Amino acid sequence: MDIAKVVGSITSVSKMKQLDPVQLYVVNILDSNFSHTDSYTVAVDTIDVGYGDMVLITTGSASKMTDMTAEVPTDTSIVARLDGRGEEK
Repeated sequence: MDIAKVVGSITSVSKMKQLDPVQLYVVNILDSNFSHTDSYTVAVDTIDVGYGDMVLITTGSASKMTDMTAEVPTDTSIVARLDGRGEEK
């Protein structure tokens, strides 16, 4: 799993029917300090997130383990919205 921030959305008129019901977002992978990196990917939204949300993403076969993505050709899924973070004192 990786922490990422939603930075954009993808619109596609022509696509496989398995992709019709899903929203695709561009996410920026964050480092362990929650800072932006130069790494971006496209992820399937499984929980209804929005632009600017900090999210948890899964990759590889784990990205197909939700009810929504079981039949979707994806290797990255958004599986949680992060509402806060704890910091070691």
